[in-house]
Formats: sequence, structure tokens, C-alpha cells
Amino acid sequence: MLCAALAPWAIAVICIAVVFFAVAAYALGCYLGFYFIIVKPPVVSADRPNPLMGEDFAAFVKKTQEDAVIMKKLRSEPVEVVTRDGLTLRGEFYRAAEPSDITIVCLHGYNSNAYGDYATRGLSYLHSGYNVLLANHRHHGKSDGKYIGFGVLDRHDVLKWSEAAAKLVPGGKIFISGVSMGGATAMQCACLALTPDVKGIIEDCGYTTVREEVEYLAKKMFGFVPKLTIKFIEFYMRKIAGYGMSEADSREAVRHSKVPMLFIHGSDDEFVPTFMGKECYEACTAPKELVLIEGAGHAQSYFKDAAKCAEAVDAFISRYK
Repeated sequence: MLCAALAPWAIAVICIAVVFFAVAAYALGCYLGFYFIIVKPPVVSADRPNPLMGEDFAAFVKKTQEDAVIMKKLRSEPVEVVTRDGLTLRGEFYRAAEPSDITIVCLHGYNSNAYGDYATRGLSYLHSGYNVLLANHRHHGKSDGKYIGFGVLDRHDVLKWSEAAAKLVPGGKIFISGVSMGGATAMQCACLALTPDVKGIIEDCGYTTVREEVEYLAKKMFGFVPKLTIKFIEFYMRKIAGYGMSEADSREAVRHSKVPMLFIHGSDDEFVPTFMGKECYEACTAPKELVLIEGAGHAQSYFKDAAKCAEAVDAFISRYK
């Protein structure tokens, strides 16, 4: 009855308005998707866990926090680097108890910080006699930046961190270590112009590409892959953050790696699936090793079996230093 009482032009205007507001709402939803992925992701903690992080997550977080307290009490030197796009990134440098010519540059994961992912690993590295440079990615920790780089932007920043490590220990040898997003970053810098003092890369649970990781997580959480929504989110990423989801492929990067690589992955990783680590390992053409940690969830290899991880890292460094 209402439609019959309205003029055709009025019905057309209402239909156009409905479509307009529906499209606007969808576009806003996609922007919010971009915002909560790239700008301000939700905090994941022991009290607010992500179910994909595994059953050991709460204990893992507690251990990490305890080790962070220990590490922050050790003597360190603040380090700053300036990226090619003018951002100042900040980190901390720890010298081994005994003078060492080996420095490990540590790259943390998504929505974390240097201590959040490298307190336990960092203490292990120091115990093994290596210097440790904890790096904070852009838009993480105390570093500058408005947007998370997902490794696509951060891979170029690694060159600056390795230059800083070389200045801190002149004539030394550098190994790059990364976990999760940091693992992807470490892999994606493997084909760049690394200086000769970079002797190897240690990556732990890094993903193949941002797009494949986002699609995988969407399928796990929602039961399907909203490809159109992901395309719109990527549109905002390109326009605002300056990069896309498929710009850096870890498999392609390690296919052209100039240095040996150690791949570590938890067998029970449901956040960055173990098959991604295996794909990257298989694609690598440089001297390589793969270590799977039985029962370890995402980024929890050192928590699950620190001895096996430390043994693998020590053997790798000893072989290629």
C-alpha cells in the first residue's frame, strides 16, 4: 500500500538511498578491517587469548613476561636506526658476558615488541655467548610509524638494523633471527642486498604471504574466505599504508637467498600453519635446515623445547659463522 502511494521517482530515490547506505556501510566495515589489522589490532593476552594460539598460550605468556623482567634488568645500549622513508626505529643492544664477534639481530612478531617475542630467545642467545640486538618494527614498541608493515615494509628496515649491528661490533658476524611476522620479515630480506657480514638467517614460524595468511585465518575463524572483503581491505592498505598483501612472497625471497637459512616451526601451530614453514623451506635454494618442534603452538618453540631450539641455533651458527 505504501509503495502504491509513492510516485515512481520517490521509489527510485529510496532504492538508490538504500543501496548507497548499504555500500557505504560495507566500505566502512572494510576500512575498520584495515584499521584493526594495520593500525590498531586488538590486544591478545593471557586473559584475552586467541584460540588459534594453542592450549599452552597462557603459560607461554607468563614465561615470556618473567623473562622480559629478567632481560630488562641486564645492561643494554639503546639503538636507533632511520629507515629509507625517514622513520626512527628503536631497539636495545645486549653484549654477551664474554666478548663475542657474533651478533643476532632479533625481529619480533605482529602486534608485539622486542621483549614480547625475544625475552626468552634473547636470554638463550646471551647464554650461548652471542650479542643480541632487539629491534622494534615500525609502529611497534617505541619505534615510529603509523602502520604495521607485515614484513613487506620491514624487510628493507632489516638492512638498517644489520648496519647498526656492524657498527656496534666492528668486524663481527651477524645472524638475523625472526619469529612470526619477524620470521616472514627475515625470509623476505634474504634476497636483498645483505652485507657480507650477514652469515645466516634463523626464521621461526613465518608465513608465506600476507594475503595467504589473512585468507587462512579468515577460513579458520569464519569458515569461509571473504575474498571481496579482503580485496577492499587491501585497497585501503595500498592507498593509506602504501603496500599490498602480495607484494612480498617469502617462498620467492628464499628461493633467491644469498645466505644459509634455519627454519623452525611448531608442529601444532594453528595461527601460521606448519605447512607454510615447510613450503618456505622447500623453496629455499641456499644451504638450509628444518627443525620441527613437536607439540609447539604458534611462536612457542622455545617455550616447548628450548634445549632443542638452542642446540639447532648453536649448530647452525657454528657451521656458518
